[in-house]
Amino acid sequence: MPSKPESKFWKRLQKTTLDQGVHWTRLESWAVPGVPDLHGIVNGYAFWVELKINNLKSLKSISLSPLQISWQIQYCDHGGKVWNLVDHPSSRTVNLFWGGRAQELAMHREPLTADWSENYDSLWGERLIKFILAH
Repeated sequence: MPSKPESKFWKRLQKTTLDQGVHWTRLESWAVPGVPDLHGIVNGYAFWVELKINNLKSLKSISLSPLQISWQIQYCDHGGKVWNLVDHPSSRTVNLFWGGRAQELAMHREPLTADWSENYDSLWGERLIKFILAH
């Protein structure tokens, strides 16, 4: 059975962040509805990441469920760090959006501005972790 696109994205993220000292835990989405796919921790800095694939030509919204929106907003309101990492194959970019913007991300209809964006290359994971740790 072929891997789902999100599983392939997860494997790419693992590979490109291997040297960054991240301890990743991947959760099954059915376990607790709304909770992001990944929990990461680096040097005591903990954060959550929701993985998404956007196959549309332009990145105008992100498919988030009402439970995901609610969880992300509440978690951010309590000082937690949660991010939406979106693979956008048509532009060959990886884009990061802060979870506190979850409502906007799901409802927006104009091209979204990512909090961080990189073209595909071998170092995007290193730059991603540096950005997350700085925010």
